[in-house]
Amino acid sequence: MRMMTKLLAGGALAMAAAGAFAAEKPADTILLNGQVYTPGGWAEALAIRDGVIVAVGDAKATEAYRGEGSKVVDLKGAAVFPGLHDMHVHTQFAGLEQFACGFPNAAKPAVIAARIKQCAAKAEPGAWIVGGNWSAGSFAKGQQNRAFLDKVAPNNPVLLSDEAHHSLWGNSKAIAAAGVTRDTKDPPGGIIERDAKGEPNGLFRENAADLLEKAMPEPSDALKRKAMTLSTRQMLSFGITSFTDASVRTGNVRTLSGLARDGIIKQRARGCIVWSPGDADGETLIRTRADYTVGRFKADCVKVFMDGVPTESQTAAMLHPYHADPHGTGILMIPQPALNDGIARFDRMGLHVKFHAVGDAAVRSALDAVEHARKVNGWGGSAHEVGHNSFVDRADIPRVRALHMTWEFSPYIWYPTPITDVDVRNAVGDEMMKRFTPIKEALDTGANVIAGSDWSVVPSVNPWLAIETMVTRQKPGGGDKTIAPDERVTLDQALRIFTSDAAAAMGDRDLVGSIEPGMHADIVVTETNPFKVPVTQIHDTKVRMTFIDGELVYDAANPPPLTAD
Repeated sequence: MRMMTKLLAGGALAMAAAGAFAAEKPADTILLNGQVYTPGGWAEALAIRDGVIVAVGDAKATEAYRGEGSKVVDLKGAAVFPGLHDMHVHTQFAGLEQFACGFPNAAKPAVIAARIKQCAAKAEPGAWIVGGNWSAGSFAKGQQNRAFLDKVAPNNPVLLSDEAHHSLWGNSKAIAAAGVTRDTKDPPGGIIERDAKGEPNGLFRENAADLLEKAMPEPSDALKRKAMTLSTRQMLSFGITSFTDASVRTGNVRTLSGLARDGIIKQRARGCIVWSPGDADGETLIRTRADYTVGRFKADCVKVFMDGVPTESQTAAMLHPYHADPHGTGILMIPQPALNDGIARFDRMGLHVKFHAVGDAAVRSALDAVEHARKVNGWGGSAHEVGHNSFVDRADIPRVRALHMTWEFSPYIWYPTPITDVDVRNAVGDEMMKRFTPIKEALDTGANVIAGSDWSVVPSVNPWLAIETMVTRQKPGGGDKTIAPDERVTLDQALRIFTSDAAAAMGDRDLVGSIEPGMHADIVVTETNPFKVPVTQIHDTKVRMTFIDGELVYDAANPPPLTAD
């Protein structure tokens, strides 16, 4: 009894100390009169101290934390959500393309010709003209070749990316600079398209694109910093407080790390180091990854490209032949034995693996490699991600949960656009499109499901586009076309995919992903509540404020520059 009395007295003292601490050190920020999305339902207010949420509830719940130095914000009915995560983005590409010779997605040939001619008129002779993003569906058969670009830019190497960023289109000067001739063989995992005479016609697929990219001058460090500053700032304006850069190489990891060190990149960020068997650059970066881990940036992830894309290039690895080619099943980039060895090694090292796997054969190969790693290493490894998953065989749907893995889908590109409703549909046929991006099937297994934009493959990094189209499976704003309607999810499921589920995949679920006491204040304030507007208006959601660790990192009332101008 005496021991119980001491314990009760100790508990009372602890509660008193906590109350005294609250009084001695008030909240830095208190948000009132809002619609706060919490695991237990809607609240009205929250208090933040030292970057951590200390109170959630009604106004009375935050009153004990108010002091002379507290900044009190009247939200006037605005909604508050956990910060959103983009789990597959390319920050350098997304930024650089805004300073390049770009044109609208699915632009007609005449528009592309006019734009390249305009850029060439401003460029010095011999300077590279780089841009994109073209869609093969916009061209007549045989129209897209190097002569098309030679005509509008005869004095400059031209290099244009396709909509999926898996093919490059170059003119004669770019091809010559790369040293590519009719005698150049297709590299493993790549295709050099050729004309009737056997000459390169200007289109380079998958690993063949590396031949042209290596000839192109590297952007300056100053331009890289400017580009990544812009792209990550734009993400903040949409409420993205955390991201995974899905293609980290020597050319961009120093910039990412440096900007994180300097506090310019505010988000929690993960870098996935690109690797394939025999890739010396990838092996070096994996070995020296600790040199780049700083601030909120960590380079603890390995990116493995399993295949290409199911567009007119037909490079995604499929279990069955393409609809457009009864003999074509795409390209599986890495032999299974080499893949198994690599994934088992990374799993043993505690590294996280993100697979690019679009076709169902690529998905299966990735799952087989992780299954091998579990058998060799046991079950202590990371919940590795299989990414994109445009097509997945039904038999493989339950395997991700069984293998303690994570689904990473790409919900920004499935609503009717040329990349899906023309290029992909023409390649695989209508029957395969009925289960395109099977996110509902994945959720129904109980597996962890996350999402990434793949920006700049898509024209906008706005996550509210994806949240709406996951629910509707239509274009933003609705329409008369629906892609794979059986794969629709609820709005609550879509938000969890972008918040708590993604935080778990990042290894940060103990810090962020929900609004409740003890969590870090990575939160976003929106002008409207997506739950209280028509679902076809969710894509119009405007972010008023974004906080990371309680710091106001984006304020729509006083925004930073958000364009390349």
